[in-house]
Amino acid sequence: KPFAKNDVAGLAECTSSGAISALNRKCAFTLAEVLITLAIIGVVAAMTLPTVVNKYQEKVTVTKVKKFYSVINQALLMAIKENGYVDEWSFASFYEETDGTRADKLVSYIKPYLKLSKDCGTDTTCIPSMVYKQLNGASQINYGRDKNYYKMILADGSYMWIRTNPVQDYTSMNDVILKPTCGVIFLDVNGPKPPNTIGIDTFDFFILKNAVVPNNSECSNAASVNGYGCTGHILSKGDMKYLYR
Repeated sequence: KPFAKNDVAGLAECTSSGAISALNRKCAFTLAEVLITLAIIGVVAAMTLPTVVNKYQEKVTVTKVKKFYSVINQALLMAIKENGYVDEWSFASFYEETDGTRADKLVSYIKPYLKLSKDCGTDTTCIPSMVYKQLNGASQINYGRDKNYYKMILADGSYMWIRTNPVQDYTSMNDVILKPTCGVIFLDVNGPKPPNTIGIDTFDFFILKNAVVPNNSECSNAASVNGYGCTGHILSKGDMKYLYR
């Protein structure tokens, strides 16, 4: 119904500064309540943030491995188109030379088709001098100091190093499928950043005479495997669930 005069007067009285102040005092949170709420939010964030970060990093890693796999195969196919199959390239016949010299000859065929930020050759200062780890925690080797590997930094900041595998040497992880293995490629998706561990940020591939293939050896449990075969897991499964088993 329409307001009476005395109703309007009462409304005006209720909306005076004093009444609003009293209302605000009744609705405001106390400092203790605010601190408790912030503490709860902090606990929840501490519990969930690592999972979110790990999932994001996993997605980034999987994407980089898949991209590299595509890029390196395209580069190899173009090199093959120009020079024939890999086991016919000149590096394969120079067994009397050092592994580093052969690696240089092998990479010379592929390098023109790669986008590089830095071409390091067998330089021991390009990749940080550190001992890489296997997935199970065992120490691997210091790739940066090993002159048998030809080292490159890709345009996206990833590190890549290659060594040859003499064509008559079939000692690969899965030699039934990988005969002959002409070379081995390692990719560190985040460069010098940790953890520098096989199967987490570092992955290996084999160079066959007509393609680059991932290492497909066992990758089922992070605590018991060296991590080499996890390259194949990522490319076939599209995840890194082996880290959580």
